Amino acid sequence: MSRRLAATVAALFAAAAACVTPALADTGGAPSPLDPTTAQQLADATAAFPSGSTSWSVTPEQVLAAAATPGATTWVDPTMSPQEAVGETTDESTDSLDSLSAPKWCWATAFWHQWGTWPYQQRVTDTTFWCAIYGVRITYRTSSPVGTGTLCATNWTASQLISGGAGYPWFTLRSSAGFACPTVIPWIVLHENRHVDVVRTDTGGTKEAGSG
Repeated sequence: MSRRLAATVAALFAAAAACVTPALADTGGAPSPLDPTTAQQLADATAAFPSGSTSWSVTPEQVLAAAATPGATTWVDPTMSPQEAVGETTDESTDSLDSLSAPKWCWATAFWHQWGTWPYQQRVTDTTFWCAIYGVRITYRTSSPVGTGTLCATNWTASQLISGGAGYPWFTLRSSAGFACPTVIPWIVLHENRHVDVVRTDTGGTKEAGSG
């Protein structure tokens, strides 16, 4: 075999190896984009752990401060000020359970749903702080959607109230994000729009209502 032919064969094997395992080609250990077919398969695959949530205790001051988070959407009971809605201040003129003076309970949860597997996973996380007259109605809510991924970048996020809310014992929020996932071919980018619907109640409950 001539040297030129040997060099050509070696180059072909090197190129084939790069195509088979491009995710390991990055010298810094970070994944590299894959071919479009494999990338789409990974982006659409079922995640090993498709959803989860974290809850924590919050003070009225922390609930109000969360409204300043970039991208947050906030709703306040129209009969109350924000301070009244979270229980920071009250009106002592009445002791009705459906009044300004009724105690407010507040909660916070970060609920996430994930699509795909590494390195093409896409995750939407809905972080919401909310307060209620316990067992009666929601009085305050502020929510921030975030999209995250390894190779898939987040183009946009949004929150939308799709049921409940003012005067109801629950609300359902749809948190959405748009992702752009590169492939090894620079001009082929996978675009994925994802959403998760989460129900929260006036007793502090949180559960997923759907996703897509």
